[in-house]
Amino acid sequence: MEAVRYWSSVIDMAEETGAAVHDLDAQLMLRFKDGDTAAFDALFVKHTPGIVNFAYRFVRNREIAEELAQEIFLKVYENAAGYRIQAKFTSWLYRIATNVCLNEIRKPQFRVPHRSLHTSPFDGENDEDRKLDFGTAAGPDQIIERRDLSRIIKQALEQIPEKQRIAFILNKYQELSYSEVADVLNSSEKAVKSLIHRAKEALAERLKPLTAELLPK
Repeated sequence: MEAVRYWSSVIDMAEETGAAVHDLDAQLMLRFKDGDTAAFDALFVKHTPGIVNFAYRFVRNREIAEELAQEIFLKVYENAAGYRIQAKFTSWLYRIATNVCLNEIRKPQFRVPHRSLHTSPFDGENDEDRKLDFGTAAGPDQIIERRDLSRIIKQALEQIPEKQRIAFILNKYQELSYSEVADVLNSSEKAVKSLIHRAKEALAERLKPLTAELLPK
């Protein structure tokens, strides 16, 4: 029996090591699991900006998003001992991030800050919003129009069903593949594709009356 357990652990370790070969983040996480704190620091520095922007899309407040990012990486730290490579590291990370963000917005006292369509498009943006909205050859009018449209899309996103919104954000903004999104949501690729398709349809429907305000009179 002891021999069976020994070889089972050896096989598990070999599988983890093999899976990590092409996933540098997973290699870092395994090093941290073995006590290398510098590996955790490297993961923290690399992924914090993306996690902050991910959280921001839920809470629409930069300060809260940064606090949630700290909470997410604290959970990564605390769960290191039980980490096993069953998917890409980013899938595991965003599964934690999704749960933390959903817990935050489900709090009875939480309210997503909404801005009127007449609010300045420069108000409340984060760095990711600005990076997405600028074009290399865009003039001031085009920049304002793009920011207005970006703001409208964000408002529409807040109104679609939760699972559709999460799948869309993970795929569109965090650039996770269908397979990775499926790992995050503990679902199938087929189900994820359906969620994203329905999210796009719902967004298109909600954007019809709003985008009309941006069209030339």
